[in-house]
Amino acid sequence: CGHCKNLKPELVKASVDLHDQQSNAIIAAIDATKSPKLDGKYAFDMHERTAEKIVEFLKDPKAPPPPEPEWSEQETDVVHLNEESYKAILKKKKSALVMFYAPWCGHCKKAKPLYTSAAEKFKDNPKVMFSAVDCTKSQSICKEYEVQGYPTIKYFSFGKFISDYESERTEEAFVEFMTNPEEQMNKPKPTPPPPADPIEFWKDSAPGYEHVHMLGSSTFDSIIGPSRKALVMFYAPWCGHCKNAKPAFASVASQLASTHQDIVLGAVDATAHRDLGSKYSVKGFPTFIYFENGEFASEYHGGRGEQDLLQFLIGSTDKVEL
Repeated sequence: CGHCKNLKPELVKASVDLHDQQSNAIIAAIDATKSPKLDGKYAFDMHERTAEKIVEFLKDPKAPPPPEPEWSEQETDVVHLNEESYKAILKKKKSALVMFYAPWCGHCKKAKPLYTSAAEKFKDNPKVMFSAVDCTKSQSICKEYEVQGYPTIKYFSFGKFISDYESERTEEAFVEFMTNPEEQMNKPKPTPPPPADPIEFWKDSAPGYEHVHMLGSSTFDSIIGPSRKALVMFYAPWCGHCKNAKPAFASVASQLASTHQDIVLGAVDATAHRDLGSKYSVKGFPTFIYFENGEFASEYHGGRGEQDLLQFLIGSTDKVEL
């Protein structure tokens, strides 16, 4: 875990500082991969990752405020569906909008209050329903309707899936759509903007980017297939973590280009090549997937720094001399 590696030196420093201050506080660590039964059992996240803040917390530890109740436990006009109830409930409604979401999803969190406010506008209309499905709990429903990302919003009529909701995720847009769904669905779709040029994304703050293979649906197999080893980064241009990962990924690609020509580092804009993202079950960004001899081998969950990537690909943390 990259975050764990970053935290370790801060924990060590905090432990030394507490000892110097003759504090009775103790800092300990558990390898959750070896002690899975203890993983999270006695803990809460204090949301601090620096030695200074850790010491400050341990001098006067306080439990965090109680978590916000789950959406399904809040009193709203949104009907929450589960695997036992969804078919019977949907069959009763002429117009039903269903948001498929995950509680951890940032875009879902932004959409929820707007969706809830729109639902309130129709609370006295028995023909209209705003509903939601938690895909972390009702996975079979989300699989049945081929939900690939969150939030996904779909329109149903009397239990039958009619179309995906493709308008904006604003209260006004939700209300406008559900006021006259047929009219909204028959509106001509706006022409989508062309996909971002991957070169423009990579050349910004990523020296060596020219050695990263820009992969797409038509080139993926021809480049990954002949390679002995390949590490592919699936990214979204708007993703902050992807932008942070670029420099090290491009640097390693540049270092290996002349000395390890059987190793490929590639990148896929998963927003432009959704078929590849779906094929390899990409759920978040960035996702790193490792291939051997052209075949999927595993997801890579190691650190994203140069040394981590070099250690993984060639078993050495030394910079490669070009």
